[in-house]
Amino acid sequence: MADYIRKIVMLGNPAVGKTSLVRKYVDNMFDDKYLSTIGAKPVNKKLKIGDDTVVLMIWDLAGQTFALHPAYYSGAKGALLVCDMTRKETADSLEEWKSTLFSKAGEVPVIVLGNKSDLPNHEFGPADLEAKGFDTLSTSAKTGDNVEKAFTTLAERIIHG
Repeated sequence: MADYIRKIVMLGNPAVGKTSLVRKYVDNMFDDKYLSTIGAKPVNKKLKIGDDTVVLMIWDLAGQTFALHPAYYSGAKGALLVCDMTRKETADSLEEWKSTLFSKAGEVPVIVLGNKSDLPNHEFGPADLEAKGFDTLSTSAKTGDNVEKAFTTLAERIIHG
């Protein structure tokens, strides 16, 4: 039995790696073929935070439009906002994703993931995201770099503030 069950949402533009991060975290799998998420795909993952057992209900939301998401934000206790470090425009929209989330779910804990850290030709880095006021981690769904840390850190903030 879980001590806590908490819904989190994965947000960001299309093709930033939201689904790949979830698959790496939940199933320890990576597939570099791009498949667009339609609507929302929830999955569960149980983890230990200290003495507490937490079930994260991870909602992987489609990145096509902000308008479709507000109904999915209901009940969210945290979010991972994902951008692709090889495409600057994906970082430019983070504030809009965050604002829309906060308007529907309140000011829940948020961590920004600068994904695809394994690729060359980055157009921005973690320092650029931190300069915008975001709490951030560099991640790679392909190598697994900081993937577990991202979800665990978010869960800790949700449970322990």
